[in-house]
Amino acid sequence: MSPRARRILIFIARMAIALAGIALLYMMLFRAQDAAWQRLQQGEALRVALDPSFPPFDTLDAAGQVAGFDVDLARELARRLGVPVTFTAIAFDGLADAVMAGKVDAVISAFPLDERLTEDVRYSQPYFEAGLVMVTRTDSALTSPDELADAPVAVEWGGQGDAWAREQKLPHILRTETPDEALNAVLEGRAEAAIVDAVTAAMFAKPGLAPHAPPLVFDPYVIVLPKQAPKLADAVDEALAEIMADGTGRKLAEKYFPHPPGPPEESQR
Repeated sequence: MSPRARRILIFIARMAIALAGIALLYMMLFRAQDAAWQRLQQGEALRVALDPSFPPFDTLDAAGQVAGFDVDLARELARRLGVPVTFTAIAFDGLADAVMAGKVDAVISAFPLDERLTEDVRYSQPYFEAGLVMVTRTDSALTSPDELADAPVAVEWGGQGDAWAREQKLPHILRTETPDEALNAVLEGRAEAAIVDAVTAAMFAKPGLAPHAPPLVFDPYVIVLPKQAPKLADAVDEALAEIMADGTGRKLAEKYFPHPPGPPEESQR
């Protein structure tokens, strides 16, 4: 064999090895990206982590079992994905870490969207909007925060609503000890509106109040998913969209909130 032919064969062999290596790397990457979805396709359970210390989203019932809005939502998601579901209770600070470490497939636990984690995890579309809202009496003529300049506005002292009211330079701010007291001030006529978070507004049991949309400040709750799980993320988003569109999300909210909010912004698109 001539030296030239030998060099050509060596080159071809090296190229074949390089291509085989690239193919192997691609297969490993593909498998890693779809590991969570492949587990579910084999009939394994959707492993959900939550922190059971934030009722009515996540809590423990009398038997010590997880319960709440997020638990019901997770079960409905798993039903639509056609898989069982298991739950792991983890302190809130460790929830995202559990996903990143591969210990669970999802966090469904009133988890606010945190832009700082987007390099490490995926987020679903929002399923609950917990941001600041304006609340008035149901018979109030106020319809927009632009009309608050001449109205007494109740807020929790030092809370996010207080900060928002100061940023807007509202002249008539009534500061209360708790957000519930701010809502009571509206019912009692001591304030024309209250600025509170949407969870407080949804949980307030007394009738006669109306939260207004859209929120003044957005703070959506999302499902946290592994970064390398695009198929699972797509399936979860599709199921969430169906849940919000067919009324199931509303029924779940009505079970836990006296004043259930409407679907979050992205779910309405």
